Amino acid sequence: MFKKRLLVSLAASVAFMSISVSSALAYDTNPPFKLNKLKPFTEVDVNGNKTKGYEPKNKYNVFINYELGMHCVGFEMSYCCVIPPYNSIQAQAVSSGKSGELPKLLSPADDIKLYYYTRDNSYSEGNKMKYWSVPKDTDGDGHFDSPGDNVANYVWNHLFIYKDLEGTKPAAATDKDRLRIGRNIPVNIDSGPSGKPVSGGYLDYVGKNGGNIVFTDTLVPPVKDVKLVLTASHLWDALGLPLTAFNDSTRKGTIRSVTEKDFQPFQYSTVEMHDRTGKSVKDNNDHAVSYFGTNPVDIPNCYACHSRNGKAAQMARDEGMDFSDREYKYWKSYPDESEYMARLAESSINILSLHDKHHGTTFLNDYKDNSSGNRLGSTGMVNCADCHGDNVSGNLQEPRPTASGYKAVKAKPLSEAIHSFHLGMVPMPDGAGRSQACQSCHPTHFQNPSMNDDSNPFRVTDRYGEGRFSKGDIRKSGGGCYVRRDAHSNPNAKPPFFLNEYGKYQLNEVALKDEHGNDAGELRGLYCTNCHTKVAQAMQNYDDIKDDSTQSGKTLRNKSLKEIIDAISGGDAKAFNAIADPKTTGKNEVLSFYADHKSAVLVKNVGKDGALDLKPWNHPTGGDVPYVAASGGDDWWLAAAEPHCADCHLAPFVESETGGKYFPIDLPNKYSLYRYSKGHGDIACQTCHESTHGLYSTRFDGKERSVDSTTHEQALQYSPDGEYAGPVTCAACHTVNEKGVPLQLKDTEYANDYWASVTLAHFMRGGDQKLSVKQLVEKYPHAKSKEIVTKGWK
Repeated sequence: MFKKRLLVSLAASVAFMSISVSSALAYDTNPPFKLNKLKPFTEVDVNGNKTKGYEPKNKYNVFINYELGMHCVGFEMSYCCVIPPYNSIQAQAVSSGKSGELPKLLSPADDIKLYYYTRDNSYSEGNKMKYWSVPKDTDGDGHFDSPGDNVANYVWNHLFIYKDLEGTKPAAATDKDRLRIGRNIPVNIDSGPSGKPVSGGYLDYVGKNGGNIVFTDTLVPPVKDVKLVLTASHLWDALGLPLTAFNDSTRKGTIRSVTEKDFQPFQYSTVEMHDRTGKSVKDNNDHAVSYFGTNPVDIPNCYACHSRNGKAAQMARDEGMDFSDREYKYWKSYPDESEYMARLAESSINILSLHDKHHGTTFLNDYKDNSSGNRLGSTGMVNCADCHGDNVSGNLQEPRPTASGYKAVKAKPLSEAIHSFHLGMVPMPDGAGRSQACQSCHPTHFQNPSMNDDSNPFRVTDRYGEGRFSKGDIRKSGGGCYVRRDAHSNPNAKPPFFLNEYGKYQLNEVALKDEHGNDAGELRGLYCTNCHTKVAQAMQNYDDIKDDSTQSGKTLRNKSLKEIIDAISGGDAKAFNAIADPKTTGKNEVLSFYADHKSAVLVKNVGKDGALDLKPWNHPTGGDVPYVAASGGDDWWLAAAEPHCADCHLAPFVESETGGKYFPIDLPNKYSLYRYSKGHGDIACQTCHESTHGLYSTRFDGKERSVDSTTHEQALQYSPDGEYAGPVTCAACHTVNEKGVPLQLKDTEYANDYWASVTLAHFMRGGDQKLSVKQLVEKYPHAKSKEIVTKGWK
């Protein structure tokens, strides 16, 4: 009955979406904010005509972002490392357009530097992190006694440069000239692999081609020295900081004493503007120019199921394994050992013992239950990426050639292995069948420490990993990465949403429905599995676009829902619904998303008789070479497999098509990742909208009950009225009229239409800012922008 109702509702949606734009209601052309924090300004032209405007409140703006939605990472590396510590501080700086002038995106050519630090978080190693103090055979000599033999060096030594981080390779360079990160270039304590320290310093600036470029090798021996551009164009960056979720002022005692009350997952990264001599640049009030932004970092919840009364801990006991119980007992003998840290150690040993039992590894062969350090003995800690390829750390070659301590083999990609195994073992459906496991396993801490225990009614599981929303709606839970945080999970989000036909399907069939498929009476929003879907991957695979903001070329994204269903599911609406809103019940489409993943085409090979002659993926001839043939990480974490704004939103509210500028991270004629995308004036999408999983406007339930109050506070720095906390407005950088529209658009139809002017800004790409206003509105006419607002309102 439930499925039948969904299909009827789906049919109704298709019918609704076929209504012509002309029959849609007119929209409110006013902005969703006031301008009372801005200074009035009157522009007088040569004829004496006056135009009233409002100047930006900030002389300079510094917009701060991060490159990952939430860095899900451990801080105690004695046993294993899933993903290395790696938080970046990225920024763009703008000189505001006072008195009706145009704003300017700033670079070192403007005699400025940007100084970064993280508030109350100046170090990591010690009582916040065990990383450099954990031994591991980095140079492969079979011992732990070389100067660089530690985990911080070991996990990065598959990456290398030849000369610099600009991708320079001298003409005569050979493999012997490679400078490996962690071997030839040691990773200093409390610093990232690029050398940037947690304690602070100056951000690096990268120009139009991006920067922080490293090399790696692939699974195909002739294809090596692949460049990975880690920082997108026109950004300032402190790359890969080993940040923790612990503040200096509250982290007392040894690392053994850490409790869940210590976690502050939404860290305040601060960036100050200095002149070239290092002196502070001043704002309108003679204050130093200084801004803060969110830097999310937190630990996954492995300990809940893998220790004490958790399912995985009991499973090991049932199979006769007691390593993890011995581990817990040892650490509880220390008087300052917290229950949380004892369980964390127990869970690590439990995971390794189960892996040995079920996958034939030998990680615990030299386990020493009475050792105060190096408890895995000659094996050393286990780096998951030694066998499981991981694109996010640039580890394409499997087994990892620099692995030591055990026999490394080529295994499933890291993301695929972890997700598919857990979703098969513990699907954890909520009342609708959506998996609670996403939000249960990923970080769940709130910024307010008092919310980080079982008394928090929004916490997804109890302390032993049992789901609390099995009969409810997982979207009403909260904590950590996404749920109860991001704009897509915010019930207070207001239109326009600028939705395409698939986006309207997600709004009407998911976001506005409760766990029973009925009208929720509120915006419940989307869950993780509504973005990370086979539909999103099918759309990306189908694309062969010529222009990103108009979507000329081949794409499904601007088609009717019926055409999308026909192309992706052969016209089967039931099958389409199953992969657009996947459930763990029935066929378990959430598991299938990972376990049955089909790798995207990376390149074409037109070579004959086994020779390699590689061409772009859309070359008219040649054989398909999928990502999985070149990378042990397949296409996970890359543009080919990740969700895109363009999945649900109308053009031009979409990512950039970079022409494969960041290949193999993205591909020509397909949308790039959101974090690599740029809009008008080379402004990053993240600059105005913030970073994934924490997009403006984040949900704010007050300082005490919000998952992430940092991002809300960050948005208010640029707010024209001190209350609006949505995407950064034009008024942050431009002098605007009473509609919030930049004065440059006066005497055009855009001047009296805020939302159409927002659409125009999204149409614009690099170079469009050089057009005259007349040329600009001819290229992107108001009528077209108005049509998009009307069509995509909600």
